[in-house]
Amino acid sequence: MLETKTSPLSAFYLAGLTEDDVGEFVSLEFGSDGSRVRMRSPALTPHLLDRIISDLLDAREHYLVHQPVHKIVEIIGKAIALWSDPLYPPRKLAEELLPTITGFSAPMINQILSGFVPMMSADNLNLLLEEELGDPLLLDEFRPRSSTGGSSKAYGPRLTTAVFAGNVPGLPIGNMIYALLMKSAILAKSSSQEPLFAALFARSLAEIDPDLARCMAVVCWKGGEQKIERLAFAKSDAVIVYGGEHSVNEVRKRVPPGVRFIPYGHKLSFGVIGREALAADTIQETAAKAAVDASVFNQQGCLSPHVFYVEKGGDVSPKEFSRHLAEAMEAFNKHIPRGRLTPDESAHINQLRGSCEFREFADDGIVLHASSPGTDWTVIYEANPAFVPSCLNRTIRVKPVADVMDVVGCVKPVRNYLQTMGTALSSERLVPLADAMGHLGMDRISPLGKMTAPSLLWRHDGRFNLLDLLRWTDIEG
Repeated sequence: MLETKTSPLSAFYLAGLTEDDVGEFVSLEFGSDGSRVRMRSPALTPHLLDRIISDLLDAREHYLVHQPVHKIVEIIGKAIALWSDPLYPPRKLAEELLPTITGFSAPMINQILSGFVPMMSADNLNLLLEEELGDPLLLDEFRPRSSTGGSSKAYGPRLTTAVFAGNVPGLPIGNMIYALLMKSAILAKSSSQEPLFAALFARSLAEIDPDLARCMAVVCWKGGEQKIERLAFAKSDAVIVYGGEHSVNEVRKRVPPGVRFIPYGHKLSFGVIGREALAADTIQETAAKAAVDASVFNQQGCLSPHVFYVEKGGDVSPKEFSRHLAEAMEAFNKHIPRGRLTPDESAHINQLRGSCEFREFADDGIVLHASSPGTDWTVIYEANPAFVPSCLNRTIRVKPVADVMDVVGCVKPVRNYLQTMGTALSSERLVPLADAMGHLGMDRISPLGKMTAPSLLWRHDGRFNLLDLLRWTDIEG
């Protein structure tokens, strides 16, 4: 049951454990006096964590490994269907509290949930299984190998531990669902920045199938607690971690040899707009799509663009495009406001704006378009095409290039961090650029306007979602 608003909400999900079993709790508070959310989480000790992991492994052995994969998909699909209903009480609670917890505006939270949750539908999960495995029954039984004879079966990790970041609410449920599809118990470490959503989703699964939900635990501990992390990772067959480069590398140090380690570290994305998308009759549509990419998630996700490279030679110049983009950013912000920032985040934007105003006055190839009052959005036209990371929160640069293929050289210095390129290009010009970017390390190329809305079949960081965690046993013919 969910606690009342006068009591702290549970920032965890532990099936079968009472408060006496847990013992002590730590408090988490979000917001200001005018709007405050109080939550609590178990004060994890090695003894308690060992009990949690033991319960997870027992639940997996007694239930999960014996369930057909199609039944697991069916159960998850029912939970997703509940969350797809705006009137579902846990979703209403999430929409009420996540703005205070995360700083995203209420319309932004609604858009995130409305876009991300349905992506995990039963139909899409079946497509994912077929895309990566060909035959999903490989997770249930030995299946014949037509090319070599004999048969094979796929086995997921006994226990997957996932360490989540808190930049975008909702994202943790992806790896929680993938683990269950592979018949792996899942120990999910929520971020202390957003510990609500994963726990709510686990409770939704418990409404539908308590036995399946016993194969999940959602907890929160302070990153870097070595005794806790060493124990969790040593008991796991796979460790997945999201975060910045430093935090990912710190976790890597504590993952024992032989435990599969899947890191999702810091990444950078950008857009490329060809001259064909700058025609007078399409410029408004192009700018609106670019504004969506630069505004959704407030650029907090790795899929969000930092720069738009705009090709010269169209009906509208790159400098003129920056004005159209500014108008589209303002229109988007009226529909879906950005939300609150920390004082440091606001200071960074104001400092950048001040620097740009000075350079604009000195005629340094800079044009600044900025929301007023406030820092809701910022568009900077800059003649220098070098890639520059954004300070985020709807702050975007527009940079001109003579030819879209020139972008390859512009982003080469950050090739180790490339993730998504959003494009507005004809198909015949897209393929050569995509191939060059593929050689450089880019793993996803999307249409402009869809950068932050990947398909479930997208190979995150160029990896499979399931195959990278599966182990195979072959019976030779």
